[in-house]
Amino acid sequence: MVAILIMVTFLTGCRSSTDSFITEEVNPNIDVLGIKLDMPESKVHESAGSKGEKAMCVYGYEYEYADKHINIGFKSDKGTVRRITTKNPDTSIYGIMPGTDLLNAYNQIEANGFTKNNNSNYKFYKNNIIITIISMKDTLADGINIEMDPDQN
Repeated sequence: MVAILIMVTFLTGCRSSTDSFITEEVNPNIDVLGIKLDMPESKVHESAGSKGEKAMCVYGYEYEYADKHINIGFKSDKGTVRRITTKNPDTSIYGIMPGTDLLNAYNQIEANGFTKNNNSNYKFYKNNIIITIISMKDTLADGINIEMDPDQN
């Protein structure tokens, strides 16, 4: 019994603060068909209700679910989600739905502790997470992208 307790304590203590930040703060704020960061590919297809169209990308591969207006990027070495992009107005990331007024989107992101990148009005950072607002006319958040910083993973 003591050995099991020590092992559980050891394994829990080995969990990185990055992992707990994603599971405890970031993922609860992603409402995109039940898809979360670090989710395995098979669960993503199940949540999306289809397999989507696969393509290679710079940091791994991605699936485009055109009918759902979402795109999911995966780490090639682990086959887990590293990026979620949505243009679906029935979804949200940190409470921001595609179609939200740009100023309200910025305020919502900053209220959640993200800091604006000095080189871009559309990128915000917190720990190893980047949120990017997609805006075609600089008035609405036409889409939202959340991803794990590829330089920190």
